[in-house]
Amino acid sequence: MSGGTAAIDGDREERVRMKKIWAVGILLCGFAAAQSSQLKQSSILRPASPQSVCAFLSGQMQSALPQVPTLCSGKQEVPGYYDITVFSPKDALEGDMRRAWSSALFQSLEATVSEKSLNGACSTKEPSCSVSVSDSVLAREGIYYSIILDKGNISSVQAEVEAFHGKEFSDPWYLAWWATLMVGKESDHPKSKENAELIAKDACEDYVQANSTMFRSRNKPAPSCSVLLATDKAIYIELDFSDLFGALTSDTSVYFAKTIGRAFDQTGYDGQVIVKSPWETMSDGAEQRVYYTIPIPDLEFLSDEILSGARSEADSHVLFVSLYRGEGQTTKSELIRPDQKNELIFRNAAVVNVKFGQGNKVSLQTTDGAEWQLSEENLIRCGVSPGSGVTIIAAPAQPPSLSVQQNGQGCRLDAAFLGGW
Repeated sequence: MSGGTAAIDGDREERVRMKKIWAVGILLCGFAAAQSSQLKQSSILRPASPQSVCAFLSGQMQSALPQVPTLCSGKQEVPGYYDITVFSPKDALEGDMRRAWSSALFQSLEATVSEKSLNGACSTKEPSCSVSVSDSVLAREGIYYSIILDKGNISSVQAEVEAFHGKEFSDPWYLAWWATLMVGKESDHPKSKENAELIAKDACEDYVQANSTMFRSRNKPAPSCSVLLATDKAIYIELDFSDLFGALTSDTSVYFAKTIGRAFDQTGYDGQVIVKSPWETMSDGAEQRVYYTIPIPDLEFLSDEILSGARSEADSHVLFVSLYRGEGQTTKSELIRPDQKNELIFRNAAVVNVKFGQGNKVSLQTTDGAEWQLSEENLIRCGVSPGSGVTIIAAPAQPPSLSVQQNGQGCRLDAAFLGGW
């Protein structure tokens, strides 16, 4: 019996020993898993701080252009969102260093997005970076440029540059970056419709005066210059010439830039200059006219380019004609000319007048010179009123479309083209 009891006791001890080994194994596995989890968490690097982003960005600027000081301030007041302020205590954006300093800025912004040591800061969706840019002159006037810096925005700029076969520091690269920057041009000064109209009145007088010699030499009257539409945010100025020839030969960008562009340069207003002539009957019986628009921000850009010496007047004129001048409603009964039937046409405009007719019908007149008819329900659905921004699209073999911006989204109107107004 004692031998059997000893065997049983030995088996019991063996089972106890195996349970202890099994328990220790479980503890070791749990410890190893915890260690592995900690290692994985430590390998996920936190995005660099806004101060680190600034240190990198300003370092890039100083390396590229040491003769012009660049300061940078970074802070985070909202989770997942960095405020980055880039500032030069010199006249860097409107003086003779304009092209050099802004090019260094654009290059540095591109480098910031792709910099691996920042661990995704200003590259991924969080943290996103809002970059504000100014210099000594602009800061005194309360003017600054802002841009949301992330990989998506930078990729869009680079895609536009590639579409024009541009490279870093080329003119397409420079213009694409400035176009992006101009979208975010802001003013700290309060804006009002009345203030916009006062500035426009002075700008009109300056334009007519600057062109007075040319008008006299051609024995032509000066165009009437007036405000077509004004809001708290935008101004639309109309130059109405007495004939086709006067309007056709009015595209001297230097006068537009140095008068109207300069007048609105440090105001923060959006809008357009509209140049038009009366309707005239052509040999085929069709009624046509000259009608083109120039965005006021583009005139501001050309003004700064000319006055800073970054671009000659001749080069500015080429840029004005090839890139910034957009055609409006030049035909009376058709939205586009016969020779444009196979083209894709985009126009950006604003609603000038809303006219209520009989029944449920409403007509809209837009700053591109077109008139549209729609229902009152459509008007209410999309929140259309004078000053609303609209986009007109005419595609081959498709009816034209008219859409309005509502809460940051496009709202398409069920509208029919009536004619030129």
